[in-house]
Amino acid sequence: MKYDKKEPETMDADPMRLLVSAILAFTVMLFINGFVGSMGGFPAFVAFTLVFFRIRTRAGMGNGGMQQELSDRQITGRLLWKYAAGYLVLWGILRIAFLISRVTGWGNINGASAVEYVRQMWNTSLLEKWAYFFAGMIMFAFVLSLFPLAVIREKVRWIRYALVDGAVFALVCLGNNGVCRLKFEQKSSGGATCLIDHLLLCGRMRTWQEITCLLAMVVFILVIGAFVFSYASRQYAVKNIDGIPASAGEEESRRHRMIRKIVTVGCSIAAIVIVVVIVLLMPKDTAGDYTKVAEFLTEDTRMGPMEYGDVVYVSVNEEADLEKNGIAQGYLAERGERCDSRFYQLAIANLLYTDPTGKTNLVQTAGTDGGTYAPVASVETDKTWETDDVFLLWDEDWALESAYSHEPTGYVACPADLIQGLRMQFPDVTYRTADFSDYDAYFTLRGYQNMEQALEEDPVDGDWVGCILVKDNKFYFGSYENQITGICLQQLRKVLGGNAK
Repeated sequence: MKYDKKEPETMDADPMRLLVSAILAFTVMLFINGFVGSMGGFPAFVAFTLVFFRIRTRAGMGNGGMQQELSDRQITGRLLWKYAAGYLVLWGILRIAFLISRVTGWGNINGASAVEYVRQMWNTSLLEKWAYFFAGMIMFAFVLSLFPLAVIREKVRWIRYALVDGAVFALVCLGNNGVCRLKFEQKSSGGATCLIDHLLLCGRMRTWQEITCLLAMVVFILVIGAFVFSYASRQYAVKNIDGIPASAGEEESRRHRMIRKIVTVGCSIAAIVIVVVIVLLMPKDTAGDYTKVAEFLTEDTRMGPMEYGDVVYVSVNEEADLEKNGIAQGYLAERGERCDSRFYQLAIANLLYTDPTGKTNLVQTAGTDGGTYAPVASVETDKTWETDDVFLLWDEDWALESAYSHEPTGYVACPADLIQGLRMQFPDVTYRTADFSDYDAYFTLRGYQNMEQALEEDPVDGDWVGCILVKDNKFYFGSYENQITGICLQQLRKVLGGNAK
C-alpha cells in the first residue's frame, strides 16, 4: 500500500480525540455495569479510555505508527494485539489497586483489616468465582468487539457498527440470562438485573458443564477476535494517510448510495430500539440498598437468639404481617456472615422488617429464612413455657444434623423438674450480647405442648425457656453471671450424658 509524503495528522495533542475516547469509554462502562455486572466501573473506564485513545491515534499514523514497513493486515494484527493486551493489563492493574485501597485504608469503608479482606476473598465460594470468571470473559469479548471503532474513519459506518455491536451483545447477555432462569425458580429472579446476578442464582453446575461453558466462551472470544481482525483489516486498507477513504473520489451509482443509506439507517434504528427497550425493561436494582443491621449470636439460626439494635431477640410462635405492612431495615445475617456480597443480596437476602406504627415490638424476617422475633425481655415476662409439658434441649448444630438425617434430631428431652429448678434458681435473666462472643458450647431450651408438636417434619420453634452456655467446663443459664450449680448441675450433666464434678 502506497502513502504520499505528506506528514500524517496524528492528533496526539488534540484533546477532541481524547474526549471522544472518554465518552465512548463511559458508554462502555455503563453497558458493562448494566448488562454484565460488576466488571465495569472505574477500572474499565480508565483502561478503555487510555487504550482506545492510543490505538486510535496509532491507526491514524502512517504505517500504523510502526517503524518497519508492514502490510495492512500485519498492522491491524499488531494494533489488535496491543489493544486487547493493553486493556487486560490496565484493567487488571486498576482492579488490584482497588483491592489494595481496601486493604490499606483509604478505600476501606468497612474498617476491615488486611487479614479479614484476604480471608473474605479466599472464602469466596466456587460458585461466585466461576460466575465472575465467566462474566469477565463476556466483558472482554465485548471490549474486543469494539476494536474496529479504532480504525473506522467513516462517521456513519462508525456509528452503525457501535450501535449494532451494542445491540448484539445486549442480546447475548439476555440469552445467557434466559438459560440461567431455566435452572432456578422465576420468582427468585426478581432482584437479578445483570448477567452476574443470574449466574449467581443459577447455582453450582457439574464439572463437565462448567468446562463446556468455559470452552464455549473461549471459542466465542476467538470467533469475535477473528471477525474484528478481518473487518478492521478491510477498514484500515481503504483509508489513505490523511484518513480520507480511497474510494471517495470514485463515483457511486445513485441506487447503490440509496441502498447503503437505507441499510445504515435501518440497522441504526433497530439497534437503538433494541438497546432502549432492554434498558427500560430491566428491573430496578435494589439489592444494594440495604446493609447488615442484625446478626444471630450463635450458629443456631432457627431457635437461637439474635441481636438487633443492641437488643437480644428470640424467635416466637406469633403471626405477623410486617413483610407486607412493615419497613425493611436491613439484613439479618448469620453469625459472622457478610452481607455485602452480591451472592448474599440475591440468593439469601434475609431482610428484617419492623412495625412503623410502633404498635408491636415484633420484628420479622423474609428471605431464604423467615421468622418472627420478639425482645427476649418481653418473652421472659410472658413465661409462656409454664403451660408446656415437653421440654427439649437443642444442640447449636441441630439444623445441620437434621438435614443429614432428614428428620428432627440434635436434641435431648429434659425433665420438667430441671426446668423448674433452673427458673427458680435464676428467675430474672439479663441477656448480654457480649456473653455470646466467646463460649465452648451452646444449647437452646424450648417448651412444647407435646412431643408431636416438637418433632414435626418442619418443627415449630416452641416457647423460649432459656439457653445454656458452656465455658471452661462450667455451665451458665443465659448469662455468665448465672453459673449452674448443685442439683440443677447434676441433672443437666445427666441429661447431657456427663457426670457432675
